[in-house]
Amino acid sequence: MSFEVVVPQMGESVLEGTIVEWKIKEGDKVKINQPLVEIMTDKINIEIPAEVDGVVEKILAKPGDVIPVGKLICTIAADGSAPAVKASAPEKPAAMAAKAPQTAAAPVAASGGQNVMMAPAVRKLIREYGLDPSTINGTGPQGRITEDDVRKAALARSAVSSAASAPAAAPRPTAAATAARAEAPSLTSPDLPKYAPSAASADDRTEERVPLAGPRKMIAEHMVKSIRTATHVTTFEDCDFTTLVEYRKKIKDQFQQSYGVSLTYMPFIAKAAVEALKEFPALNASLTETEIIYKKYYNIGMAVGRDSGLIVPVVRNADKKSIIDMALEMNDLGLRARTDKLKLDEVQGGTFTLTNAGMYGATASTPIINQPQVAILGIHKIAEKPVVKGGQIVIRHMSTFGLSFDHRLIDGHTAVQFLHRLIGYLEDPQLLLLRLR
Repeated sequence: MSFEVVVPQMGESVLEGTIVEWKIKEGDKVKINQPLVEIMTDKINIEIPAEVDGVVEKILAKPGDVIPVGKLICTIAADGSAPAVKASAPEKPAAMAAKAPQTAAAPVAASGGQNVMMAPAVRKLIREYGLDPSTINGTGPQGRITEDDVRKAALARSAVSSAASAPAAAPRPTAAATAARAEAPSLTSPDLPKYAPSAASADDRTEERVPLAGPRKMIAEHMVKSIRTATHVTTFEDCDFTTLVEYRKKIKDQFQQSYGVSLTYMPFIAKAAVEALKEFPALNASLTETEIIYKKYYNIGMAVGRDSGLIVPVVRNADKKSIIDMALEMNDLGLRARTDKLKLDEVQGGTFTLTNAGMYGATASTPIINQPQVAILGIHKIAEKPVVKGGQIVIRHMSTFGLSFDHRLIDGHTAVQFLHRLIGYLEDPQLLLLRLR
């Protein structure tokens, strides 16, 4: 009997995944728990394992296809039974027509119309390119339109548009016009060279168009959803890191020798955030249309940049961990985030997020809330600046924090008080260390 492999539910708010790579091919024997396919979501890449021993019967999706959750992508002949061997047969009329010279009335030419079955990903790609499906020739089984067909049609349209927009050849001047120009006075100074356009001024508008897909597409959708859902407001405050900078300088070498990782400021900031969240629970909550959900646990997300797009691994139960624990876990999560080796549960369940644009040199930003959370803290570059302290101008290590919050739930004075409290812990680390468990 055939066992059906479908795209599994891969976490909250994940509705689809992109096929990255098949680990097997049709006809291969597979064992239980053997990886079958790698699927990419906006959160992580995961491998779907075989749930039965058997032989791969049919693979129904190819790399690059965007498949919704629950969609069939493969069948396995269970218990080692061989898949049915397809006997050679005359080609189907649609396939034969596809190879025959095309005419306006050819069946395949009509196969691009609305009545032909298309995968949801193909329909979506057609809408994104703004194409008419009736103008696309399908090369898939029974004349179905594939994603490659859509891309080829888009490229063909671009080529036609470029040709249509090319300047027409200028008409040859008449004899009368030539004579008139000869009699007209010359406006060109004999002392100046005639203008000739340089190669650099030539019209060069080369473009590359690629489908918005994979992590970038999913991140884009997530950002738009957040902006449409939450009423974003950002409040800014300066933080004096001088005491913490001096403390870190004293212990960073010993920390590196003892634990094998570099000590950054992020564990201190995360711990300060946890203590402040305990005092201002509205910032550790989520909001639905009918209720406010106050979280009694503290899972701190940290945004990590990578080539394929931003990802936010989560430090769970941060209130129960020391700064040393936080430093080690953050280092581990960061390394695995950049190499696509995170587990699904390591990118879910965050209650508050930190995003450090300062590591790239940013001095200020307005971060977008990571739904369904209600607040996010933007951390920026720590730099020496002149500051007035006790009536004197002194040099201090300063940074600007930007707290974006959902004004539907959090009032401005609450957000400001939370940020002041968080900064207070960082400016006087002894207060923070006294509150460690």
